[in-house]
Amino acid sequence: KRPGEFGQTYYARLADRAGFDEALLTLPGGVVTEGAITNIGFWDGTSVVWPDAPCLLGITMALLERELPGAGLESVRRPVTLEGLGAFRSAFLTNSQGIAPVRRIDDTEFAVDEELMKRIGQAYEGARWDTI
Repeated sequence: KRPGEFGQTYYARLADRAGFDEALLTLPGGVVTEGAITNIGFWDGTSVVWPDAPCLLGITMALLERELPGAGLESVRRPVTLEGLGAFRSAFLTNSQGIAPVRRIDDTEFAVDEELMKRIGQAYEGARWDTI
């Protein structure tokens, strides 16, 4: 993601033309970073895994990283690669508009874990408000 948004707009349009709702940005070697306008998290059955790669830390991701442990969900950062996506049970996107499950990245399909999405949603909704 860069100022001017050319790259993220370009890749989002390519993804849309290919039938996807969002573009997944990667580094050389297929290292997953983030979406064009989202952050991405994965569930390995034990922890919420955020890609340990350069990304723009979105507000929803930041809130979840802080709130998930209090909701009984471990939140970790680890390298994630396209080749290793099959090791994850499910995935979800976050941005300022909320949280959404991911059903497929390229040919890798993910089950929508309704219980996980509920728990993540509750952690997000339960985040304390900043005093202004």
